[in-house]
Amino acid sequence: SCYYLLGLGLVLLCRLSLFVVYAIFVLEMGNQNIKMLSFATCAKVPVPGGRGVWGGGLVEVEGRVVWGGGYGGGVYMLDEVRSKWSRVADGGELWGTLAVCGGRLVWVGGEKGGVRSKEVKELRGGRWSAMPDMLVGCGWSCVLSVSGGGMVVMGGDGDGWRRLNDVQVFDGGTQTWHRGPSLPKPCCLMSAVVHGDLVFVMGGWGMGRAVWCADIRDLTTAHTHDSQQSIWRQLPDVPYYWSSVCVGDGVLLAIGGAEEDKYGSKKTSSIYGLHGGDKKWKHVGDMPFACSLVDTLLLSDGGLLVVDGYTQQVLRITVQGLAKLFPITPTVKETGKSQKEADERLYEEAMSKGYVETSVTKCLILGAAGVGKTHLKHLLLKKDPPGQRVSTGLADNPVRAISFTLAGVVGQEEDDWFVVEDDQALLRVVGGTIRDGGVSMATSLEEVVSSFPKMTIHVSSDGAGAVHPDPTPARVNTTMDSGQQSRTASIEEELIHHINHSSDKKKMFGVKWIHFIDSGGQLQYHDILPLFVQKPAVVIFVLNLSEELSHQPTIEYYGADGKPVSRPYRSSLSHKQILQHCLGAMCSQDARPLIITVGTHRDAADRCSESIEEKSQKLKALLDAGSFRIVYNGEELEEVIFAVNGKTPRDEDRRVAKVLREEIISVCPQPIRMPIAWFGLEVLLQRSSHDGILSLVECQGCAKRLHIEGDAFSAALHYLVHNNVFLHYPEVLPQTVFCDPQVVLTKVSEIVEYHHKLLHSPAGGVAAKGDLVKFRDHGLLSVELLNKFSKHYAEGLFTPHDLLKLLVSVGAIAMVGDEGIEYLMPALLPHLDSGQVTKYCQPGTSLIIMPSQGCIPSGLFCCLVAQLLSPTNHSPWKVCMERDKPLSLYRNCITFQLKHTTELVTLVDMFSYILLHIDTMSSKVCREVRGCVHSGIKSACGILKYQGVQFEDAFMCAGASCTSDPPHLATVVSEKKWKCSILGRQCGDLCEGQLMWFGESVVTKDPSATGTLPVSLDSEPSLQHLMEKVAAVIPSKCWAVGFQLGLTTAELQAICPQHQGLENHHRAFGEIFDVWRRRGSPPYTWRTLTGVLRSASVGEVLLSEQLTSWITHSGPSNTNNSI
Repeated sequence: SCYYLLGLGLVLLCRLSLFVVYAIFVLEMGNQNIKMLSFATCAKVPVPGGRGVWGGGLVEVEGRVVWGGGYGGGVYMLDEVRSKWSRVADGGELWGTLAVCGGRLVWVGGEKGGVRSKEVKELRGGRWSAMPDMLVGCGWSCVLSVSGGGMVVMGGDGDGWRRLNDVQVFDGGTQTWHRGPSLPKPCCLMSAVVHGDLVFVMGGWGMGRAVWCADIRDLTTAHTHDSQQSIWRQLPDVPYYWSSVCVGDGVLLAIGGAEEDKYGSKKTSSIYGLHGGDKKWKHVGDMPFACSLVDTLLLSDGGLLVVDGYTQQVLRITVQGLAKLFPITPTVKETGKSQKEADERLYEEAMSKGYVETSVTKCLILGAAGVGKTHLKHLLLKKDPPGQRVSTGLADNPVRAISFTLAGVVGQEEDDWFVVEDDQALLRVVGGTIRDGGVSMATSLEEVVSSFPKMTIHVSSDGAGAVHPDPTPARVNTTMDSGQQSRTASIEEELIHHINHSSDKKKMFGVKWIHFIDSGGQLQYHDILPLFVQKPAVVIFVLNLSEELSHQPTIEYYGADGKPVSRPYRSSLSHKQILQHCLGAMCSQDARPLIITVGTHRDAADRCSESIEEKSQKLKALLDAGSFRIVYNGEELEEVIFAVNGKTPRDEDRRVAKVLREEIISVCPQPIRMPIAWFGLEVLLQRSSHDGILSLVECQGCAKRLHIEGDAFSAALHYLVHNNVFLHYPEVLPQTVFCDPQVVLTKVSEIVEYHHKLLHSPAGGVAAKGDLVKFRDHGLLSVELLNKFSKHYAEGLFTPHDLLKLLVSVGAIAMVGDEGIEYLMPALLPHLDSGQVTKYCQPGTSLIIMPSQGCIPSGLFCCLVAQLLSPTNHSPWKVCMERDKPLSLYRNCITFQLKHTTELVTLVDMFSYILLHIDTMSSKVCREVRGCVHSGIKSACGILKYQGVQFEDAFMCAGASCTSDPPHLATVVSEKKWKCSILGRQCGDLCEGQLMWFGESVVTKDPSATGTLPVSLDSEPSLQHLMEKVAAVIPSKCWAVGFQLGLTTAELQAICPQHQGLENHHRAFGEIFDVWRRRGSPPYTWRTLTGVLRSASVGEVLLSEQLTSWITHSGPSNTNNSI
């Protein structure tokens, strides 16, 4: 018993000791947590009217804290010693963002004249001075300062309260803007912070609880070896919505927020830190007050400053010792790194062995079929004209004309081009340059090539070989000497040897490439070409001088044997319209190309009733409208056409060709530096490929010969794909590399050529049966059909199934039917005559979607159709069939049926705009169809890299006050009225059928029965109308409306909590409207109220538009009101 009692006592003593130790540990941890975060309150930001400070910018400049922007306006500076804010300048536009750029305060965007502003202003001497405008107007954006005096503007709120995912980068050196990689989600009012090389983004409207990070260099630098992957990587979600991101003591923090995705509801005072070890957000501490929509700032002394967006309260947080418990480990940084960051390091390592410096000028030759594009290409390249007529496919393999600079020494005259048709010559030059360090004496590239000695490989009896230079002429030495034999080294072996033994980081080889791309002139090719050939630097448009610009040329198709494969037929577009289509595509690019216009058949120009001068004037008007860079024929800057004879060129034609070559050479983009080993890999892969296709394993085998393995190989492949040397589609064909892009282009050309044989077959041509009929009449492809084209297929690498997947991924075809065995290629469809198209045009109700360029860019309509039908978009559209026959299936007019309904939708390409007709008056269906089409247009523009194109809604002008002729458009303006495109002023109201497209119904109730009739948006509303039209419709949003009308938080807290339930919400609205009326600020008008309803916090855009429609219908005609 004694031993038992003694043992029990020892056990109790041990437990008591453990409890004491645990209690001491908890107390110590509590003290440590108290020491980690300490808080000190500062004076509130003195915004007039207490309207809140959300959406602005909190910055530090020259050691002083400054706030400005957002809803509050004005610029305020904080004196921390006196705990006082002082106003230092007036603000810019409402909802703009204050930031720092180049050490100066700048005001970015905002709202101006009812639209989001692109303006950027810099504060100098107490006044705002203009800086270069942004590319996209926005408000409530997030702005980061970056090195070099630049800044990055992310997201924001665009016109129509549309959230943006744009990233706009300002280069402080060049004082220019360019686009950066888009945000993963459209959002505004979010927060961002830079920590090291990483930028973190969270919170705001549209981001949810997601946290994203990227390398700041990827946002600001245009890398030469960009991968096709997104630069953004997602981190674990934060516990709350609307949190603000900051970094304290090296730890990523999420400050404040809300429990719901409504920035004014259930705010929190919590601060969370991201633990790098287990990648979780852990609670760090609590602030003295709850807050949401906060601005945070990491001060130069290491402290944090927090400004509550609602109450204007300011809190200073001191963080110490947090990094010991919440370290940002390399694991978290790895998550934030993109593939390009790893590639950057490998790129620099490869550059240490020398590099090739190249610049590529992509020159695209366009025009109708048969105008002489191929003859012109031969003339420019100083080659004899082709002996027989052969139609060009989608695009010929680019002909490479080069102007060399060898180790800094020019080897030939600028105009003495050398056309590389066999890479043997190029390899010889490269190998000799690396070995000898350049050529000092040469008069032409041919002499350079022939001057380099061959190399000899001495092979021992065990098979080992050593490469040595041999100054003697090329020969094969097979004499046996002491167990050793010699043979001349192959060019590949020479190249590999010199690359592997190169160690100097210097420019090994310089070349200026001009890639001539001759394209097919058939309209099918015009719609497909932009999917594969994008952003040319020079465009040569070719026309036939013996035909008028309004002439619709005769289309013929000739096979490789020079014989016609189809009967001639008339083009559905004229020369001028073809040019307009092409120019529409060029207008949509972020950089406008140089335009050269060449007229062929110079000797037959006098047969045309339209002179060369008249053609030149008409074309100059088109080019001037698009603000293109134009090459003029002469110093007068009037003539834009260069007349030549390509078929039988004379000295005069050769002189013109020389002038054009000089102009093309002058368009030289920034040179690209390619590691010499990666250049060698390009050459080896091209020479090793069978039919231009290699497997990924074969590519890795070639790379191993140059000691490029593992991640270095992936980086090299990314580089070559990004610079359009190879094609690789890892999403659909991960194991296939197209070393010759012509493989893909040729497959498309085969399809179009075979379609011509079936559609316009001469006597003895191909007979169409079964699936061939669907292919001929309706552009439907199948695997069985593609099996007929065996050229360039590679078993296991590139099959008909793979071709279909590839074409779907680039937007050339779309799967149709529920079984998924047929694919529609819109470009193959026949063209509907303009006279038959008119039956789909109903001036009253057909919606018009009009591009800013004046005509639909090439390829956009066909790509739009493919996007609308694509099952990957979860599309509700399908081709309308009637007894297994499409109701309307043409290249310019397609009728769809919405799945699970009987509604029919017709899309018509009217050349200058897209017409949308639907046989229903359902507001819900019309609104969804309109949104779907706009979304499809945006997706198609993304595929085609059309960045500058904008579309707006319109109707056919049918106003009684408009007498202009011929029929023209009336654009839809913000107040749901239409404006005549000719008179240029507001002409009338949208009718009931037109309002359906915007989800509205016409107000038929007599407004005079409820009070004084409102005469305009600028008239004062009656309280009776306010209660019936607003309070009765959105009773629960009294707080949000009151806040937007200028009531302070204290005033709203005094009004709203006293009234619960529907009836009391009405009373609260009555008190809010009464306060607004008595103050008169903001202006007590219907216009102010409709703007409040459209605000992001209220979110009642539809109600705002209905009120606007009711007021404009009730009052007198507003024809003379400015818009």
